[in-house]
Order: sequence, then C-alpha cells, then structure tokens
Amino acid sequence: MANPNDRRSNHRDVGFNTIHHSAVGKRRKTATRQKYTLFAVIALLALMIAVLLVMAIGGIIANVSGDNPGQDKPPVTPSGKDKIVWASAPMDTAHTQEGPLVLVGASHPYKEPSTNSHLAQINDMRMTHNPRIYASAGLSAYMEKNALKALDTLLVDFHAATGKDNVVLRYAYISSADLQKNNPAFVAGTSDYNTGYGCELAYMQDGKTYQFSADSTYAWISENCHKYGIIIRYPAEKSEITGVKDEDAYYRYVGVAHATYMKGQNICLEEYITLLKDYTPEKPLKIAGADGNTYEVYYVAVNGSTSVKVPTNYAYTVSGTNEGGVVITVNRSQPASPSESESETDTGTSAGTTAP
Repeated sequence: MANPNDRRSNHRDVGFNTIHHSAVGKRRKTATRQKYTLFAVIALLALMIAVLLVMAIGGIIANVSGDNPGQDKPPVTPSGKDKIVWASAPMDTAHTQEGPLVLVGASHPYKEPSTNSHLAQINDMRMTHNPRIYASAGLSAYMEKNALKALDTLLVDFHAATGKDNVVLRYAYISSADLQKNNPAFVAGTSDYNTGYGCELAYMQDGKTYQFSADSTYAWISENCHKYGIIIRYPAEKSEITGVKDEDAYYRYVGVAHATYMKGQNICLEEYITLLKDYTPEKPLKIAGADGNTYEVYYVAVNGSTSVKVPTNYAYTVSGTNEGGVVITVNRSQPASPSESESETDTGTSAGTTAP
C-alpha cells in the first residue's frame, strides 16, 4: 500500500517544481527582452552615428568644393538684376538748364528752349474726355507734355473720387515775351511760368472763381498730387526759402520719385535740391515712390563738358537744376531695353523717354 505521506510529498514536489520552472521561464523571457532592447538601442545609436558621419563628410566635401550651404551669401542673380552696369555720358551746361527739377527765379534765370516741341495744347488733352471734367481759362494754352499728362490723370482721378468737374487751369506756360507785354519791367526767365511745368488751379462756381481753400473737397488734390509727380511749388510755410508768397494754388510737375520724397519730408524744391547734393552714384538717395517703383537718385555737378555715370541696364532720367548740376533718377523697378540704354548712354539724357 502506498504511503499517504509519500503522495503528499510528491504533490508538494510537483507544485514546487511547477512554480520553480515558471519563475525560471519568466526570468529567461525578461532577459531575452532586455537583450533585444539593448541590441535595438545599440543599433539606433549606430545609425545616428552613421548619419552624423555622412553629414560631416558631406560638409567637408562642400567646403572643399567652395559650396558651403551654411555660409551666408548674397543672392545669386545670373541676369545681374540687382547690379547697376555703369557707363559714362557726356553732359554740359545745356543739360543743367532743362528738366522738371529746374529752379527758376531772380537768382536762377531760366533759358527757354529755342522751340516749343516740349509743349502740348491743354485743350487737346481736355477734349479727350467726354463729358469734360475740367476747364481751361484760356490764359494759357500750353503745358510741358509730361506735366500735362500727369495733371490730366490727376484731375481724372479727382473727378472719379469726388464727382467734381469744375476745376479750372488758369495759368500754365507763359513765355517771357508775353509776360513782358503785361509788365515791361519783367526780367526774362525769372518766372516758373516760363518752364511750362506748372499751372495755377482753382474752381469755378456760379460764374466766379475760387481758391481751393474755400472748399475742403478740393483738398483731395493737394493731398494726393504727389502720387502723380506734382507738388505745391510755393507752400506758404516755405515762403522765406522760396521767396514767393501767396502761391498755394500753383502746382508744379517734378516726377513721382521727387514729389513723393518732398511730400513725405515736407520740404520744398529748393530744400530738396540742396539735400540731393550729398548723394552720389555710389551712395544714392533711395526712394520708395508712391507709384510702387523703387528709385535711386543722385546729383552730379557739371562744369563745362563733364562725364556723368549713368546706368545702362535700368531706365533713368536726367534733369538739370539750373544752378550748375544735374539729377539722375534711376528707376530700379524698370530694366532698360537695349535700345533705350544705348540711346540714353549716347545722348546722356532720357528726359521725356522714361519719366519717373
């Protein structure tokens, strides 16, 4: 007969062995997982080291080849878009005496052109609008072509903004001969009317003529005229500088770049010309024009025949100041065509070709 104690003993041995084997299995599985985890970590570290080595080798190769992607460089512009290509243009005294930036007065006598080819009839421009949106008083029949075009665009936009169609162009180009008829004491070339770049504006109502200051509606013109290249030539607060009083109604074309700057800095033409003398082709005055274009402006004194640096790959204009120098205005937003560049370089001026 079997001994019960032996069965109990066997039973205990079986239970112990089962638990013992289970614990051993768990330890083995845990060890296996730890081993695999360690292998995974080692493999990941090896991969990261390999990637770093590849990047380092790539950097060395790039440095050797002179193409380091981490090095700061100016933008590559194969077309030379941002670089001005300079040429020399001959200019003389005649160039200093013409253009929309000329100063005119007793201290700056103006020599009128020998022909009137620079002028256009005001009425011809006015008649292109139907209905008519402004009037001409008949005292002046002509304006300089670019000035008239700019003024016409200004008045078209004024009419669209306000509905007003009663602005009157009272005075524009008046020759010295005609001024002397009314005033024999007048000294030829001492009035800005001789240039044709300006005109007096007013408005008519019930058969009477009024200054703009009589109706705030017309303030739109003085507030926005710089966008069209036009300034108030003789602001009341600048009378000690300009030497002219009570001429707030006289508007003068100078070009968008210059009008934008003068408006923003609240300076008159005399102050602007003085300021420009500090700027050179190498260090120009940079202007963000109200027309969205970017301009670079510089001054060059001209004594006799002088070579002046001008761009060949950008549109530019030349205007004299009527006191011994010229102002070059480079439109950095308008590349020049080969034909324009050649023409401008040969003649030394592009006035009337690419007005700013």
